[in-house]
Amino acid sequence: MKKIFLTSITLLSIGILFSCGDNKKDKESSEKVENTTNDSVAGKESETTETTDAGAELTTNAAALAKAETALKDLPKFKGKEINVFQKIYFYEDGRIIVSLQDPEKPQNIDEYTYKDGKWSEPVAMQISGGGDMKDNVFPLNTIKFETVAKIIEQLEQKAKEVEGAKVSKTVYYNYNVMNQTGQWFTNIDGTRESFSGYFNADGSLKSFNKN
Repeated sequence: MKKIFLTSITLLSIGILFSCGDNKKDKESSEKVENTTNDSVAGKESETTETTDAGAELTTNAAALAKAETALKDLPKFKGKEINVFQKIYFYEDGRIIVSLQDPEKPQNIDEYTYKDGKWSEPVAMQISGGGDMKDNVFPLNTIKFETVAKIIEQLEQKAKEVEGAKVSKTVYYNYNVMNQTGQWFTNIDGTRESFSGYFNADGSLKSFNKN
């Protein structure tokens, strides 16, 4: 089975080719994306107890994440339809979510959507290359729940107590492995003397926590 490679016409993803079947390579791909999308969103602190989508609060706030998921499903193009994700979905520490979705009316087309400041962007056309089948490169959005990201970070913060000088990454991504048609969440902890990678099942349960 061949994998379709995704190349964006936007500055966010230019030159990035996602790999599959190798967790280490998946981590490297994530790091490349983070390096090319380093513009932070200034989070404005809320003066009330209401849910806010600002900055890193998004990835640790289950209610805000669920709100973002609902807003995506309610977009006119997707409302009432099955939504398919192309290979990966990123949840960034600065409060953005970036996902590439299959056009339900034109399955051969993939568009990138960015969630920022509490709303989804207009779609940006993606250039697709490779000899694989599109159906093998997408998975149903209903496979996962956005709020799972907060659950994963909570688990990571508990693990961090065992790591000297730990810095918990609040950037989390879900990767769909085209070769074996399965998906998993990934994030990491960087410590003073060592670093660890955390892999989680679709429901957010810990799959493995490995020293790099």
